[in-house]
Amino acid sequence: MSLKRKVATAIAVVGVASLVTFLQVEASHETDDQIGAEAVWNAGTDDLNEIGKTCVNVQPAEYSHCFIEQMGGYASSDAVAFSQLLSAQKPSRIGYLDGMREAGLVDLGHVAYPGSAKSNQGWVLLNGVPALVNVDDIALLPRAEMEKDPQFAALRKIHPGLELAVLDSQRSSDSSPKIEQLANGGERFVIPYSLQGACGDCAPVAQATFGFDFDPAGQFLGVKFIRVVTVQP
Repeated sequence: MSLKRKVATAIAVVGVASLVTFLQVEASHETDDQIGAEAVWNAGTDDLNEIGKTCVNVQPAEYSHCFIEQMGGYASSDAVAFSQLLSAQKPSRIGYLDGMREAGLVDLGHVAYPGSAKSNQGWVLLNGVPALVNVDDIALLPRAEMEKDPQFAALRKIHPGLELAVLDSQRSSDSSPKIEQLANGGERFVIPYSLQGACGDCAPVAQATFGFDFDPAGQFLGVKFIRVVTVQP
């Protein structure tokens, strides 16, 4: 083979190798979400029943560990990893990713909480920084800002035990929050909550909305109080 031909072949090989490397890098950029569709678990009723039977006699403090351990026999490793991440949140709740939707900078996850005495469905915000923000963690909400609102103050005079709550009807798997673009190029998820009396089955008297804000890089900036609106009986 002539020198000229050898050089051309070498250049071609280097070019192909570079192209492969470029494509691999591009692919990693397109799939760099920490939590993807592989983390979704379409749990069957029989599977959940079997896990429930196995874990029925464990101590409450050990239930999450038992559920996740048994879940490994039915779900993908990514699904198990999500449940571990969710369980590590404060306050801890055992649940699994039931579905997800791409929503721009940050994605929306639908969570199922099997056998929960509270709401059985929830929303989480995924693949920002941090990788999981649980919007149903009431402790994240700036309640002091809400309590300054005249509408809330008027309602609390009538309903002294008014509390924030999350209802399944607000977190159904076929619904999603409104998303607004922020002036800085980031985005806001507008999340609804119920305001109701202290009794567990009290009907909601109002709805409070809060905005979960993210910067253009997906960094979580915090939660802003938006408004309180009374619910028509």
